[in-house]
Amino acid sequence: METVPVNCNNCGAPLEVAAGANYATCGHCGARLAVKRTGSAASTEVLEKLDRTTEQIAGHLAELTRQKEVERVDREWEREQASYLITGKHGSRTLPTQRAGVVIALVMGGFGLIWTAFAASFAPFPFPLFGLLFVGFAVYAGLSQVKSAGKLAEAEARYHQRRREAMRKDPPPPPG
Repeated sequence: METVPVNCNNCGAPLEVAAGANYATCGHCGARLAVKRTGSAASTEVLEKLDRTTEQIAGHLAELTRQKEVERVDREWEREQASYLITGKHGSRTLPTQRAGVVIALVMGGFGLIWTAFAASFAPFPFPLFGLLFVGFAVYAGLSQVKSAGKLAEAEARYHQRRREAMRKDPPPPPG
């Protein structure tokens, strides 16, 4: 049987391995070795080092996969959050809040009640109805904003839950 002379990559001891062998064990230090060939030369590499390096790479890959998943969840949330934005009369966009909904209902409703009271005292019949319509619109607008703010809060809670799950997600097992 033809052999190839190599040295142990762990302790440096000389070894004779079979010409076609891909693995060997050092008789001096007991290291498990991978036999590498490049052209007419042969060398060894300690398998434990390869295993550690492979585990480190797998750990880094798992972390990158986890970060990519968190970034995906964040991007989805940004798109979903944008769907809740309310455009103001000057083009500004804000998220709905329950407080703003209550303020809208109170301020606009109060204005409508004042209009109705003055119109009932000084104006002919149909004018007080405009004030009542304004009160109705104010209540509707305020309740709509409160409802949107509640939906936004629920969506945000779901986002935070998905993000927590993505951050602690275990990586898939390595192939093989």
